[in-house]
Amino acid sequence: MTSTSEMPAEAAEARLSSPQESRRRAGGDGRGALATALIRLAILAGILVVWQVVGDLTTFGRWVSDPLSVAARVGDWARSGLLWEGTRVTLSTTLLGFALGTVVGGLAGVLLGVTRRLGALLEPFILALYSIPKIALAPLFLLWFGIGQLPKIMLAAMLVGFLIFFNVYQGTKTIDGQLIAIVRLMGAGRVAVIRKVALPYLSAWLFAGLKMGLPYALIGAVVGEFMASTAGLGYMVKNASSMFDTDGVFAGLIVLMTISTVLFLLLTAAEKRVLHWAGRGI
Repeated sequence: MTSTSEMPAEAAEARLSSPQESRRRAGGDGRGALATALIRLAILAGILVVWQVVGDLTTFGRWVSDPLSVAARVGDWARSGLLWEGTRVTLSTTLLGFALGTVVGGLAGVLLGVTRRLGALLEPFILALYSIPKIALAPLFLLWFGIGQLPKIMLAAMLVGFLIFFNVYQGTKTIDGQLIAIVRLMGAGRVAVIRKVALPYLSAWLFAGLKMGLPYALIGAVVGEFMASTAGLGYMVKNASSMFDTDGVFAGLIVLMTISTVLFLLLTAAEKRVLHWAGRGI
């Protein structure tokens, strides 16, 4: 009798890819995801309990607030409409800056990555610009673009654009040269190589940059609202801070954290849908 270890490779592969094995793996993945979610909920509940105890029973309560007070403040903002208006202003600035930075940074990364000589020529200048503290440019943006939403959008776009550019630009350097050569031997031109090989390959690098850039888009919007604004979540946090209102400060921070988390989850879902061909990794 032939032992399992002596089975041909084809038979072993078929056994591993059988419907029963697929269902077993799916069930294991589902149980693992449920266990992970429960652990995360337990950690969150523990943090909230500790925060509430510290706020109620220690002298730090004045400075760190507590979850119940923060939830009450968020509820007050929701009933008065401040929460929805502030969220609308900040979210629109974030998404517009994120979109602008993605388009400009992505196109620049592809252009300079494909045209190697131009990329090598301009890379030192781009690195020099990248080394400038971006937040220090916020007052200049106010002078250039006036007081309104535009300087906040431009600040968010700049923060995102550099991250997207460097990810895409670095990705162009790691494209398989043999694959490009094979496609060219099949008669593909430069545009076809970019469209059929470079862009699909760079999509993974692009999503990595998007994940890093998304929080920076929100940071740029909030910093702009700190500098000069009469609306938005950043303005609400700044206003609460000026009045030593810790409940309002933490309420604004929690709302910003929630927005960032939701946007990140949506981006992760989009990445899984677009990069379904990339496999499940190691």
